[in-house]
Amino acid sequence: MMSLHRYCAWLTGLVLTLSHVLAVAQNTIELQPDKGLLVIDGHPFVLQGSTVIGLDYTCRTSTGDWACGQAAWRALEDRVRSGVITCTPLVSLTGSTTVPVPAECTVNNKNLNAWLVRRGWALSDDTPSALFVSEENAAQAEQLGIWRDGFVPPSHWRALATKCSACSARHQSIVRTRELRQQSSPTNNSN
Repeated sequence: MMSLHRYCAWLTGLVLTLSHVLAVAQNTIELQPDKGLLVIDGHPFVLQGSTVIGLDYTCRTSTGDWACGQAAWRALEDRVRSGVITCTPLVSLTGSTTVPVPAECTVNNKNLNAWLVRRGWALSDDTPSALFVSEENAAQAEQLGIWRDGFVPPSHWRALATKCSACSARHQSIVRTRELRQQSSPTNNSN
């Protein structure tokens, strides 16, 4: 027998989940690439198990650079506008309409999260329990989307780098700031 407390918590979760599911009546669909969000009727969602690359990403091929981030977000936009989209929140106990909720989304009853990874426009999460590894491997093998001409995911090249460029830049900034402070301090101005 379920305790009253557990029943109330379960019922609250169900109501919140249903409110999110019912909120995707598709009056408005907005993409927010800077935040990695899909916003439907004011409810922000992140696509569970997949990450669309940043809008400002540029990919390098043997023939030159191309705006792969823009292409990925354009593909997502085209896909969500091509049919009926439904997002099922996977976790939401806040009831907030401003906190992004991980969701599994479908367009015309086909998994959008998996579609993006399979077409090479998103990366599968790099966790041991990643959902779309086979889709990512297939897209990579077929050189689809961002995978054309040998794309290397950030998680791979960051791991291979001996120095983190962001860390190095931050370190250099700290050193420059320290040097400027020392130069401008009264004890170092002995002319």
